[in-house]
Amino acid sequence: MKAVAFHSPGAPDVLQVMEFDTPVPGTGQVRVKVKAAGVQPVDCAIRGQGFSLPGVEIRYPQILGNEFAGIIDVVGEGVEGFSVGNEVIGWSLLSSYAEYVVVPTSQLVRKPKSMPWEEAGVLTASGQTAHTALQELGISKGDTVLIHAAAGGVGTFAVQLARAWGATVIGYGQPT
Repeated sequence: MKAVAFHSPGAPDVLQVMEFDTPVPGTGQVRVKVKAAGVQPVDCAIRGQGFSLPGVEIRYPQILGNEFAGIIDVVGEGVEGFSVGNEVIGWSLLSSYAEYVVVPTSQLVRKPKSMPWEEAGVLTASGQTAHTALQELGISKGDTVLIHAAAGGVGTFAVQLARAWGATVIGYGQPT
């Protein structure tokens, strides 16, 4: 399979399209043919400065990418609730800039039919961050919430979620 990877940290031009073995799902995993993948700040830090997530070892050549959307093409043993042909959104550590990614089903949700692939591929990081933050704060109906950077990736999700949960939202941002 083809994947975007790099041999050492550096400017964006260190990224190359390389050939890798196509992954095979194990028990409880599925393989997804990637239709879209998001670029997160952490991807740029890993590529640019050699940053590593806690507990994650960078192995060169390293594939980047932590969020994706695609279609399940192979189902491993013991998988329930997902089947070949399902359109999904998911996350993976350092592997989604590839034609295929293998993940446990706990890292997937179904993609809404009406959602374009380009939007689905960038949903998980910002959406999950906003959801987790608001949930940990216990935001609910009647609360007033100030959301910094309301026009950014996380902010746009936070505004919509807080409003959906019945909160009054005050948001601000700055022109770029």
